Amino acid sequence: MSYGNDDSQRERNDAVLKALGGVPQPPVAPSVQPQQPMAQPGWHPVDQGYQVPPVLIAEEGKSNTPMAYWVLPDLIFGFLLAVLFQVIIMVGYMLVKGLSSLSDIEGLLTDPTFMLLNAPTLGLGFTLASILRVNILRKLPLAWFGLNGKKLGVALGFGFIAGISFLVTNLISGVIAQALGSNPDQQEQLIGPFKNASNLQIGLFGLFVVIIGPFLEEVFFRGYAFRAIRQKLGVTWGVVLSGILFALPHAFGVTTGYLGLLIPIFLGGAILALVYHYTNNLWSAVLAHSMNNFVGFLGLLAALKLDV
Repeated sequence: MSYGNDDSQRERNDAVLKALGGVPQPPVAPSVQPQQPMAQPGWHPVDQGYQVPPVLIAEEGKSNTPMAYWVLPDLIFGFLLAVLFQVIIMVGYMLVKGLSSLSDIEGLLTDPTFMLLNAPTLGLGFTLASILRVNILRKLPLAWFGLNGKKLGVALGFGFIAGISFLVTNLISGVIAQALGSNPDQQEQLIGPFKNASNLQIGLFGLFVVIIGPFLEEVFFRGYAFRAIRQKLGVTWGVVLSGILFALPHAFGVTTGYLGLLIPIFLGGAILALVYHYTNNLWSAVLAHSMNNFVGFLGLLAALKLDV
């Protein structure tokens, strides 16, 4: 039995117990439980390990290292994967065709079938690198990239507006680049392999340029790179840095006019990042990217028909 803090009351209680034949008990000090600090995101009791806050788990996965730190290494890893794919394709294609000389290897650069086989390798390498990081290592779902159907109509509407903005940006940048004498030869690089291509080969290339390529690139550059950088550095740096990373791989497709190509691509990448940010849906960026590439593909068709 425990007693109150009033000494006189305790003495009276003891007297009653003695009269009834009981034995008075010494007062029991109230037990004091140590107060735990109020739980905050990232807080943990002293006897437990660090617990990643639930919000951070949803954004970064179960890791203490910000995902933004892995974007550049994953870009390099994706590029190396693409090179590996291209080497495998080249060796396999040469074995099937019975090619062996140096001139045969040089001839592959004008072979439409070989170019078609190689077309998706870069985007595929980047996409696999991002899936490895996000889904396999961080245990996050594919929906993390923004591949969802929530308010899809609204997202595609904004994607259409972003696509128009992308095209207008390309037009203005092209005029400025031409005035400055920076003329990319990207289209000329593509005309050569497809000058003698069949309609089927051209159609398959268009399928890659307009649909497959934009999807693969958006998964890495907006769904992964922009989102990871935004989480660590904010929207502005996410737009700028992901735009730079998006532009750099396109430099491999030209031999002249780098500024005339890379500046519009950087600005287009910024537009794609912003529409993804405001819609939280990757399909909006995929649509805008596809619209831009579709117009570019129409230009290639016109050049092939005119035999430029």
